Amino acid sequence: MKRRVLAVAVTAVALVGLGGAFGAPPARWAGETPAAPADPLVRSIEQAQQRLRDVPGDWRTWAELGGAYVERARVTGDPGYYPRAEGALNESLRLRPADGPARPDDAGGAAADDGSAGGADGNDLALVGLGALANARHDFALAERLARQAIGLNPYRADAHGVLADALTQLGRPAEATETVQDMLDLRPGLPALSRAAYDLEQHGRVDEARELWATALASAVAPADVAFVRQQLGDLAWHAGDLATARAEYESGLTAYAQYPPLRHGLARVDAATGRTDPALAAYAQLVAATPLPSLLVEHAELLRSLGRDADADAQLALAGAALDLLAAGGGADDLAAAELALARGDHAAAVRLARAEWSRRRHTDVADTLAWALHQAGRPAEALPYARAANALGARSARYAYHLGMIEKALGDETAARRELARALALNPHFSPLDAPAAARALAPAGAA
Repeated sequence: MKRRVLAVAVTAVALVGLGGAFGAPPARWAGETPAAPADPLVRSIEQAQQRLRDVPGDWRTWAELGGAYVERARVTGDPGYYPRAEGALNESLRLRPADGPARPDDAGGAAADDGSAGGADGNDLALVGLGALANARHDFALAERLARQAIGLNPYRADAHGVLADALTQLGRPAEATETVQDMLDLRPGLPALSRAAYDLEQHGRVDEARELWATALASAVAPADVAFVRQQLGDLAWHAGDLATARAEYESGLTAYAQYPPLRHGLARVDAATGRTDPALAAYAQLVAATPLPSLLVEHAELLRSLGRDADADAQLALAGAALDLLAAGGGADDLAAAELALARGDHAAAVRLARAEWSRRRHTDVADTLAWALHQAGRPAEALPYARAANALGARSARYAYHLGMIEKALGDETAARRELARALALNPHFSPLDAPAAARALAPAGAA
């Protein structure tokens, strides 16, 4: 496996903006918050729509519009954009087939601005958009096939390598994902490739190198949205390391650069909750879930409410999370992992096991292994849970949640030494990782009979 991506020299990195490469990777470490500001994206959609009113045969603009709809769905949490994205991308393919001659009404379109003029007579741009849509819908096997088809037509399109890297990461094939991220960096070392490289480093536990990568990227950032994005990543690294002061400083600096960036407010909400500033934390969560009702964000909000004894309010958030998953399904998507996490939050352990197993059958990502392990443990099956909990930790990711789940499973199996080691590791990584589970870890480590 290549390792250059994990020691990449980023002094030459040129940031290209958050809208490039059909967005950043589907990273759950950031709480599934939206990853790009909406206004520039709205403008790009409006411009594409106007262009297509004037030149309806422009296959390239149809493809770009479809990609923008995928990004808009991610930003807003509204899967209603998925059918629109699919329609625009399929229209692009109708006008310019993937690997065939153009139709008579093909109006061509401007040349690509990413150094890749296109795959001969083929439409690799639409294939990349459909691959990004498949990733968004969590059909990672389809995303892999589409990305590989696009790369076959045009191996120089960096965006196609990004879609492939995202799919491989989620499918649980980290060595191939690292290779593909390196290919993307070699082709176009901008912010989309850099984001994936840093996430790859985090997945392997190489957090100091990821932080160095982001710090160097910050020095190259010019656009306010780019500065906000990089500050958010640095804040998230600090949060996962339990460094609340640094996390707050990074999030606040990001908001100074770009105040309309929701992930920064999400980060501050977590820090506020961890430092006892409950009222501003709850207010921020309420605003966030009203604007972007993503299932994982709603479950996180419910967890905070439950830790404060507000069970009815927590249940209301979980009901909204269920409705959000229904909307995702109506838009042609599915997320059995989020559904399993929701079932766990509701105490429906049998459903959580079923859903997590279904997701594991499709992809072997560490998040899926961790959730399946916890669902089995909660269902009273710790011996079955243990191999999955170990698999979640196998890459070396510094996740307090992973360590906590492994420790509690080992404790249930009577291995007190291993349990104490993992529970202590969880709290050392981030003593505030969960308003419910962090106190549970501390109680499990307390001497017998302690209050």
